[in-house]
Amino acid sequence: MKIKSILKLGTLALLTAALPACSFLDTDPQIIPDDGYYNSEQKLIYGLAGVYGVLNSEALYGNYYSLQIANADDLCYFNNYNNSESRPDRYNHSAGTAAIYDTWSKLYEGIKNANRYIEAVEKTEIDPGKLSVDIGLYIAEARFLRAYYHFLLAQAWGDVPLRVKATTSPNPNNVQMAATPQEQVLKWCADEIEATIPDLYEPIDNTPSRVSQTVAQGILARVYLFMAGESVKQIDGLDKKEMYRRAAYWANEVIASHKHDLNESYEEVFINMIRDQYDTQFHESMWEAEFLGDRTSATDWTNGRIGDLIGLRSQSRTTNYSEWACNYSYGYYNGSYTLWQLYWENDRTADETASATVIDKRLTWNLPGYNYRGMNNQKISYKNKAGETVTRYLQQTQSMFKTPWVYNNNFAMPDIEGLDQTIEDAFDPADLVYDPTVMCAVRNAGKWRRETVYEKQMSAKSLYTTINFPILRYADVLLMYAEAINEYAGAPDDQAKEAIREIRKRAGVKTDESLLGDYRSFRDLVRNERGRELAFEGLRKWDLIRWGTFVEKMHNAGTNQPTENKYRNVSYTNYASANYANVTARHIYLPIPTKELAVNHALRQNPLW
Repeated sequence: MKIKSILKLGTLALLTAALPACSFLDTDPQIIPDDGYYNSEQKLIYGLAGVYGVLNSEALYGNYYSLQIANADDLCYFNNYNNSESRPDRYNHSAGTAAIYDTWSKLYEGIKNANRYIEAVEKTEIDPGKLSVDIGLYIAEARFLRAYYHFLLAQAWGDVPLRVKATTSPNPNNVQMAATPQEQVLKWCADEIEATIPDLYEPIDNTPSRVSQTVAQGILARVYLFMAGESVKQIDGLDKKEMYRRAAYWANEVIASHKHDLNESYEEVFINMIRDQYDTQFHESMWEAEFLGDRTSATDWTNGRIGDLIGLRSQSRTTNYSEWACNYSYGYYNGSYTLWQLYWENDRTADETASATVIDKRLTWNLPGYNYRGMNNQKISYKNKAGETVTRYLQQTQSMFKTPWVYNNNFAMPDIEGLDQTIEDAFDPADLVYDPTVMCAVRNAGKWRRETVYEKQMSAKSLYTTINFPILRYADVLLMYAEAINEYAGAPDDQAKEAIREIRKRAGVKTDESLLGDYRSFRDLVRNERGRELAFEGLRKWDLIRWGTFVEKMHNAGTNQPTENKYRNVSYTNYASANYANVTARHIYLPIPTKELAVNHALRQNPLW
């Protein structure tokens, strides 16, 4: 079990003896960089927590970066169209959009904390005999995080300032720094991450909140894959083929370590995050942004909003929380019809294609066939047998149950436990839609579904149970290896083929062996598989960008709808089509925040902005 309470300074001594096994964010993140401060292991931990601490902020994996910036792709869209707010997930953002500035500034806050920590710890004269680990471990973790924060910046903004020295003076001249070309920043990130690997721990059994050797290797594979992509300029002395080779090499280092494996259950990977449990058997979840406690204040988002914003919709206004089937969630992010098609139509064998249902277990988890309405007096309209339009209202005891939700937003009423029989009898079966090909076409993202059966608690509206966000999973490592070796060698090797088979076998689907035989068919299969496996995990957008298909795929997602009128969805048209129609080449990179340009006059706005 994770320990999520914040330990105060007086309790930090308890962490020292068991440093490799502790939940790292048990410490209250702060930076106290005075040269003489780091004279004990407790204080080394205290300071390093400040470098890690930006990961679980609202601006990064708590909301802005993980959802608004990274999650708006062809498989997922923000579904609150009526709100006119400027947002990156609507692609109506500008250089003045708050979420963009907050993410930018939080990343540079992490870099600042890392720089100050590294420089202070390097100067410390602490007795090595007083430490349970080599002091180089602390420095290596801080260096890795500094590189990772730079990677996120370069990936999202392109050319960005490379800050590798602490700025302690209030002199405004110290913030004047021009952007370093993206390709140079990425090369520095790769070299820096590689340099930290020997000093990092091997995987820690019960905490994916800290960086280990295999985490660094997996992230290094991700960096090289992005460097090899279409959006990054050529790097002197390092061609694209070589970068694919390095990506394959580092992904294989993770595989060859035998420290990680696929969990036998896809659902269990995410149920563990909901239950606050670490996977000590498979270690598939390699690195998570870990959040602390419940949200107990209506204005405090420091604990993250995963599960509050993304998951099965449940917005009950009742005060009878014992009746809740699912904790409060806005369900703001839906899966697109394109994602549905990835499960329903693409890469299926002949017998699976002929089946009336989708076998892929990831479909029912990512796009479950229901949401929780959770509202008293939920209005429903339907036609009775006489052709008359009838309006009824579902009560809380009825609407709390799993309610099928079809593509055209009609209720499929039969077989709902607790439903008033008079309402059920009024429905003509001919008026109901059960077509499995469209039942889940537009659905709340279910990866963080937050059902109380998993969370083991009922909670009031004011309490939002936190859910960790996966930064790196072993499944991603397998897929990165498969993609990289195929691009490098011009064909998949046996290990790449087996990686795809493993992932699909876990999902319960067969693999058409003809798709494994040549470069192009294997490439398409891997790309589709990344969509099916990693949906809603904030990776797809960067995949599309590095593949050079971002603008095309976003437009396609906005226009891709079922052709039959009864399945068409006005909400989907408004949300997805209107938003994704705005996507152009300029959206490949975010604009430099206006507030940053006002302070750092050496910066120039990104082209097209």
